[in-house]
Amino acid sequence: MDSSTGLPGKQTLDSSKLPASSKQHVSHTRRIAGFTLWVLGFVLLLVSAVIVHSHPGPWPIDLQTTITLQHLQLWSWVSTPIVWASIVDDVLPSTISFIVWFIALMLIGVFVQRRGGSPMRWFVTAIFLCFGAGVAAGLYVIISTWVARPRPSSPLIHVYMSAATHSFPSGHVQNVVVYYGFLLYLSLTKPVSEWRYRWVLIPFQIYAVLNILLIGYSRMLEGSHWLTDALGGYLSGALWLSLIIFLYRRTINMLTERRARRLQEQSTQAPQA
Repeated sequence: MDSSTGLPGKQTLDSSKLPASSKQHVSHTRRIAGFTLWVLGFVLLLVSAVIVHSHPGPWPIDLQTTITLQHLQLWSWVSTPIVWASIVDDVLPSTISFIVWFIALMLIGVFVQRRGGSPMRWFVTAIFLCFGAGVAAGLYVIISTWVARPRPSSPLIHVYMSAATHSFPSGHVQNVVVYYGFLLYLSLTKPVSEWRYRWVLIPFQIYAVLNILLIGYSRMLEGSHWLTDALGGYLSGALWLSLIIFLYRRTINMLTERRARRLQEQSTQAPQA
């Protein structure tokens, strides 16, 4: 008989090691899968940019999609929210919303600090939300300038809102995915997810999801972008959003661990003093 089977301490030790190693393996596998998907998405974006740069179109599917959307007879209560998705994401409203969010998050951090808490998470969130979206917008300018795809123009469609910038990818779509996508992510993480009145956020979460879904439709309906522009905006937005979330989590974890070590050092030095 194996005597080790009668040692509860050894059984407990072995069982505690297995879940930990299994958890690390799953986490490692997820990181590899996520990195692989991101690289594939980035390559797809670059290949799409090269193809659109070489053949700006419009492609048959682009033209036919816009014609179909503009010939749909929509009720006003349906078309108004679709158009609203583009209006609220123009340069001026977007800039104002970023400034308001930055100030609000910084003030929350100051309030938490005065109550004895750590303002670090709120300050980092304000920086990533505002400047992360700004960097994503800068990358969009670089890509769209190089691709240099002209804005939609055809006698078969009507351009309701013309723009002087280039068309691929859609900057509105990318910005909405990054901006509202990051806000949705924050609403599902601590400490927001543990807030007693988190149910108040449900209408705002629905609003964010609808904006992400409707913005591509809106840009095509207005004749401001082709279908491939909108798809490129969704792809580039998803890439930058996932990168921002990854860097945000790494930064939060790093600062949290550093603060925990500092508090532990202070607690160990206190009795000696």
